[in-house]
Amino acid sequence: MSTFGVASAALAGLLVVMGLILYAALAATFRVVRGDGRLRLAEILRRQGTADEALDGGGYQAAVAVRRCMMCTHKAQCDEWSGAKRGMEKFCPNADFIAGVARSRLQST
Repeated sequence: MSTFGVASAALAGLLVVMGLILYAALAATFRVVRGDGRLRLAEILRRQGTADEALDGGGYQAAVAVRRCMMCTHKAQCDEWSGAKRGMEKFCPNADFIAGVARSRLQST
């Protein structure tokens, strides 16, 4: 294969990778902008009575949970679920975080 062919293949590969990165960034931005501005994680934690300590003092884990909630593709399911005792684990990427906050609250009381 000639030098031109190798360079063309490398450039084509680079363009494909850059296109995928651009698509991912635009899709994530669209998902955040299209949202209704509600942070469902905060609503769930508020219902449990743990929003203040979880979000204010949660540090890195809370920040990751907030980001997951903002970028989540299951917002409609979350709205339908609306606080039932079980079932969130099937679709919520923050189910473990929420359960951990609830456990720590029970242990501290």
